[in-house]
Amino acid sequence: MSLLPRYLCIALLTCLVTCTFIDTTVARQDNPLTQSSEYATQNETNTVDETAVEKLRDMTPGEIEELDRKLARALTLYYDNEFGKALPLFNAVADRVETMDIMWWIGTSAMKTGQMELAIKKFTAMLAVNPNLHRVRLELATIYFQMGQYEKAREEITTVQQANPPEAVQRNIERFLAAIDERTRKAFWNVRLSQGIMYDTNASSGPGNRELSVIGGTLTLGDESKQIRDEALVTSLSGNYLYDCGKRQGFMWNTDMSLYNSAYLSHSQFNFFMIDVATGPWWTGRQDIVKVPAGYREQYYESERLSHIFHVDPSYEHFFTQYVSIKGNYSYSKEFFYKTSNASLDNITHTYEITPSLYLADRMHTLSATVGWEDRNADGRKYSYDSYYYALSYLLSLPTKTNFFVSYKWARKDYKEKPTFYNYAREDLQDTITAVLSQELPKGFSLSGAINYTDNNSNASLYEYEKATYTLSLGYAF
Repeated sequence: MSLLPRYLCIALLTCLVTCTFIDTTVARQDNPLTQSSEYATQNETNTVDETAVEKLRDMTPGEIEELDRKLARALTLYYDNEFGKALPLFNAVADRVETMDIMWWIGTSAMKTGQMELAIKKFTAMLAVNPNLHRVRLELATIYFQMGQYEKAREEITTVQQANPPEAVQRNIERFLAAIDERTRKAFWNVRLSQGIMYDTNASSGPGNRELSVIGGTLTLGDESKQIRDEALVTSLSGNYLYDCGKRQGFMWNTDMSLYNSAYLSHSQFNFFMIDVATGPWWTGRQDIVKVPAGYREQYYESERLSHIFHVDPSYEHFFTQYVSIKGNYSYSKEFFYKTSNASLDNITHTYEITPSLYLADRMHTLSATVGWEDRNADGRKYSYDSYYYALSYLLSLPTKTNFFVSYKWARKDYKEKPTFYNYAREDLQDTITAVLSQELPKGFSLSGAINYTDNNSNASLYEYEKATYTLSLGYAF
């Protein structure tokens, strides 16, 4: 043994250190339990190191010196976190002589560079020699967790837990098991309720002028058709239930429910109520998300049943990288109005959208742009139109659980027949700006403020209006 240089001696002598449990912390999401550091062996010899000693005795001093230089260089790179450069050197040394320490360094370097199968091979070989290497077993559990092999991860971590580790390690194990439970959970649900007050500058969506020029003279609007300002109590309720049918990346089934009610304080004829339920399959892959929900919606206006809608809204989103995606949406809806006097409003609507998005700074900033086309075919052609639109949006999500959203939309609607009181087909140009600031509060509460502004310019003055709403809401998540 006197011929052994210092680095190979280190690799052998550390095998004689007394076994201890190492206190570890949750470092980041992809490594929920441990940070790699040296494993500790028991104060006993093993066949791997004994074989390594015998091989070294058969080598010439020059061969041993060469291996020692490679190991020295590999360790320098290893402790500088240059694992990709260190791994080939460790492998070259292991081809000639391999100790338990060298197996550990190879396994750790392989894990750090994404070569999980090699890391599993080395750590499993170490445990076959000495099943009591708990530090190695913790790293093996972490690898299985990263690979989505949660039951194998649970088996390894439970083995360490049964050995009665120190309290600090036990806490880490409990967090690790909780992370496995979360990843293997099949059902996910949430319910959010909010109550707010809204100031509406134009509850009737009526024109600013009461007297309008039309065919044959002047049209004077009634009190309920002109622009009316009012306040309303606004209630919204939304819920979601998602069932994972298999692995996390695969087939799921999702059900959504949403309810909205606006009750005006002075002009109840403008009250609006809507409830919508949609359900359908989801499929998620490493870079793709497909959703095919189908739903039913009921709408009330003036506290009476207005219409019901059947709709299907499939979408597909592809992530080129974690920062860039493109999403395609299609929506089909068929609406029926309850009053026979509104039968001409019954319609079938097709909507198509393409939305590229950028996700920056760990999704703190989300930028999206939308190009869309809508084709509404109503029973009455004067209510049918083709529309194309563009939209830009920005979402800011801060670590303080503060969110800010702003969007701008421009749309053009070309109606297929002239409306009543006019002798030309109607054309609308609409600008819409929306801004929402929300803050999550303790114990599930949240506070939000929203502004929505719409400017509808029409060649038919009856349909030209401006409307702004200002809403302050308090919400609660169950």
